[in-house]
Amino acid sequence: MTTPVLDARQRNILEAIVECYNQTAEPVSSRRIARDYEMGLSAATIRNTMADLEDLGYVTQPHTSAGRIPTEQGYRVYVDSMMTTEELSLREKQRIQDGYVSSNRDFEEIMEQTSKILSETSHYTGIAVSPELDESVLHRLELISIDSKHILAILLMASGVVKNQVVPITDNLSDEEVSRMSRIFNEKFAGLPLKQIRQTAQLKAVFDQYPSEPMAVVVHHTLSLDSEIHVYIDGASNFFSQPEFGDIQKIEPLFRVLERKEQVADLLSAPPSEFGTQVLIGSESGCEGMEMCSIVRSNYRTQGNQFGTIGVIGPTRMAYPRVVSIVKFTAEVISQFFEPSLMNFGG
Repeated sequence: MTTPVLDARQRNILEAIVECYNQTAEPVSSRRIARDYEMGLSAATIRNTMADLEDLGYVTQPHTSAGRIPTEQGYRVYVDSMMTTEELSLREKQRIQDGYVSSNRDFEEIMEQTSKILSETSHYTGIAVSPELDESVLHRLELISIDSKHILAILLMASGVVKNQVVPITDNLSDEEVSRMSRIFNEKFAGLPLKQIRQTAQLKAVFDQYPSEPMAVVVHHTLSLDSEIHVYIDGASNFFSQPEFGDIQKIEPLFRVLERKEQVADLLSAPPSEFGTQVLIGSESGCEGMEMCSIVRSNYRTQGNQFGTIGVIGPTRMAYPRVVSIVKFTAEVISQFFEPSLMNFGG
């Protein structure tokens, strides 16, 4: 469908409607625009232009005699061609950076802190999504004897993700044997994506070299570790402060979506080919229950050239210029934090 081209007057009035509605959550009248915006136009002229914008699908009138509010199409034009991204102050940037000072370079702690920072800075809901474990590159496998019947297997991924699992064994292995198992595994598989390591053909090389039952058990249990994407959410309660979500029937579908971590990951995830910041407005997310919400998301890069996603979910009446800057800058901070020189895998 071809998007109608707006003339200068229509663009100015649509921009005024978006900005005014975002501030007040109330339908915007022609009288208010005439009073608050220096356009040199009468209320009658503005009212006629608003009617034209409604015919074109950029604004709508909630009820007779009410002012107008932006539609998804109106917001899309605003975000794509009218919005000027708000520059964060040096103090705001420093506050975001300082949020990671006490994180101790622990991946999960960084993700939890990120969702909190995004929520507190934007006053909406902050989300952080880890890279998909199957696509992550293995840095090292550590095997530690717990007792005669158990070994602790720790997968250290190049992205910084750490996964561990207690593995039961039937043979009492010496520390030297456990160390040898770990060394053989790392010689064969360090530097490969976990998905590739899981393939039977790749594992056969290890079994041929060290065809013992303990090795098979350890490898099987280690590679059976939960590979789901992890999602960190903070500030969901911020929706209660938004006027358009005052009705429980409107907020309930949204909270059902936020409870499904896998669905949230799908909403936030963007392919590496779209590296940068994207805005999804209302039904553009393709998710039932998110029609009244918008998503601002951005990729971040970890060691091993892996990608995760962070973002903010808020009402379509969102402060887009500010939120886009917050998400973009936070993604840059995380990517810098995960530079190889800053990560510590314990040697």
